[in-house]
Amino acid sequence: MQTTTTLEYALLGLLRQKAQSGYDLRKTFATTAMRHYSDSPGSIYPALRRLEARGWIADRGEASTEPRDPRKRRIFALTEAGLKALVAWIGEPVTRDEVVLREAALMLRFAYMDGNVPRSVACRFLADFEREKAAYVAELRAQFEEMRSKFPLHTGVLAFQSGIEQMEAQLSWARSARARLAESVS
Repeated sequence: MQTTTTLEYALLGLLRQKAQSGYDLRKTFATTAMRHYSDSPGSIYPALRRLEARGWIADRGEASTEPRDPRKRRIFALTEAGLKALVAWIGEPVTRDEVVLREAALMLRFAYMDGNVPRSVACRFLADFEREKAAYVAELRAQFEEMRSKFPLHTGVLAFQSGIEQMEAQLSWARSARARLAESVS
């Protein structure tokens, strides 16, 4: 079984919004909040080829040309199989490992929820996120208190505190976002 990368899911989500060329996708990665994904042709085009080989995207058979650029660009569109894969990924349960190690991928899944899954799925996602994040923050708080008792003004302890407070802010955001979304479901 081949693993699908977060970059590939990011591409599927963008192609769900509209058919685009590889060049257009690269521009999105270079000029938006998605810039932490590589806009390198050495990353984007192989990912597009893998998605096309799986049947998740297809060349629409039309070419696009940018003004003053004579090169023809292939336009890719999401297929039904690609949409199914994207929706399945979006709806996966939130895990502790994701909260700890892959939060950017979690936020990408959340960003792609509207128009792809029911609001109830987004509310469940946020509830799972809250549960996993709160448990992790509680563990870190206990470690912090132990460290702080040994090294009250150590810069490493203060940096650790900063990280915990950022996670607590994310937890607060998740609670607020879930409450707002729950209102729209009712």
